[in-house]
Amino acid sequence: MQVGDLVTYYFQHVRDVAMDVGLIVETGKWTGNADVKVLWTGSPEAVTQKSAHLKLVKDLLTPS
Repeated sequence: MQVGDLVTYYFQHVRDVAMDVGLIVETGKWTGNADVKVLWTGSPEAVTQKSAHLKLVKDLLTPS
């Protein structure tokens, strides 16, 4: 994952629920093994997340 990628939570893509979508705005290392900062839709500031808990939106839209 890199800056500019659109992501959603990994668990949301496997269930029939509305997906939250976020934009990766920074990569690095933060407390709790977080390695990306994501600006989520409707949120005023970016939050740190573990990329292992996220899925790229473009992968969900592309047939396998």
